[in-house]
Amino acid sequence: MTNKTESDRLAPLPALHLNDPISTAMESLGDRYGAIVSIVDDNGRLSGIVSAGDLRRAILHGQVRATPLSDVMNSEPVTIVRAELESEESVNRALASLKALYATEQMHVVVPVVDGERRPLGAIDVQSLLMRAPGNDFLPHRRTALVVGGAGYIGSVLVRKLLADGWAVRVLDLFLYGRQSLAGLEDQVDIVTGDAKNIDTLVDAVEGVDAVVYLAELVGDPAVAEAPQTALKTNYLAVTALAQLCEYLNINRFVYTSSCSVYGASANPDEFLTELSPTAPVSLYGKIKLMVEEAVLSMARRPNQLFAPTILRLGTVYGCSPRARFDLVVNTLTKHAATRGAIDLFGGEQWRPHVHVGDVARAIVSVLDAPLDSVRAEIFNVGDSEQNYTINAIGDLVAEAFPEMTVNRMNSSVDPRNYRVDCAKLRDALDYEIETNVAAGVQELKAALESGDLGDLDQPSYSNLLTVRDLAFD
Repeated sequence: MTNKTESDRLAPLPALHLNDPISTAMESLGDRYGAIVSIVDDNGRLSGIVSAGDLRRAILHGQVRATPLSDVMNSEPVTIVRAELESEESVNRALASLKALYATEQMHVVVPVVDGERRPLGAIDVQSLLMRAPGNDFLPHRRTALVVGGAGYIGSVLVRKLLADGWAVRVLDLFLYGRQSLAGLEDQVDIVTGDAKNIDTLVDAVEGVDAVVYLAELVGDPAVAEAPQTALKTNYLAVTALAQLCEYLNINRFVYTSSCSVYGASANPDEFLTELSPTAPVSLYGKIKLMVEEAVLSMARRPNQLFAPTILRLGTVYGCSPRARFDLVVNTLTKHAATRGAIDLFGGEQWRPHVHVGDVARAIVSVLDAPLDSVRAEIFNVGDSEQNYTINAIGDLVAEAFPEMTVNRMNSSVDPRNYRVDCAKLRDALDYEIETNVAAGVQELKAALESGDLGDLDQPSYSNLLTVRDLAFD
């Protein structure tokens, strides 16, 4: 067992009263993962506790923020008397009670410590209790992230990154591109098949989660132009409804992946654009992205100062993913080099920022792990300022990997977007650095293509536009 000095180190345990409202408890809990608030009577004795999860469940089941805590508290919480902290038998008894609560999806990672009169003295975390009970097999719950669109190009990489970093993961996905991207993860991930456009589905999906990442969109100018009504519903209405739900439930962490497409056709392509630069989207895809940014950030200006939406403006993404795509610039050119022995470059002098799909996943997790004040209502360009390339320069990098291929440079341009972005804000705020550059990404793609494991490279699931056409949206 631990010594007396160690057992004296109790965490502060905020105390509220029975008639205090839910809103006061939410403010007291803030962004402290797994924290609890004690509820005391007029004599200062413990009457119950509440956690953020308890309060969210109460609101989902019909309570409002003005409801008194006496109506929603856990009136029979697991506690431990301070004098019993040195008793392995007492600690094991407390852990057994917690384990039973976890079976009913209640989640507390701290336990109130009381005196002989049941007055709260502080709290002790479960890990400290486990140190006092060697051999106990209790595994506390982890933070849970809901990834909407978790089977997609970015989502399937993000899910694996979250799991590797100790998160529990729930995926909500309609599986338009198939289920193979999550193969092998069925026992590790809570997979929900459903449509983000359905309000009932969203309400069910957020129960018990601590963070939400929204990736369930039609992605890319061609796919959105092909199905504008579906894009409006999925890319705008669904995400804003989910953000409102999270704000109401005090699910503070909300990440929306926007796009550098909002910058559009820069008046001066030699200028590096920051998050404060003017936006001028030229496509419906980019315009909807900007609409969502404005709608989500407006929610952070409401009275709930804990809601912390973060906007990540992604450069053009590339690289290998369990849900492969070959309708992205780097991926498409590498595919053509491998299969046709030639690539076609249109225009060629348009600038674009580029970022590897794995680095996007790392950026999202960095935001989820960051202090709330560092990311609340912030917009970040995601990538590296050195990874801005013209289309011609991308062609040159592909040519280096395939020295025998032919490069056909066309004068005409089919895409007016032309911009370079500065990614210093994300680097400085979260100490974020990319791990992969475009040259390495081309080599990664080349190896995947030459392996033969990808099958028919022209199948619709490798293209967002072809999938939309195949499903006959709108």
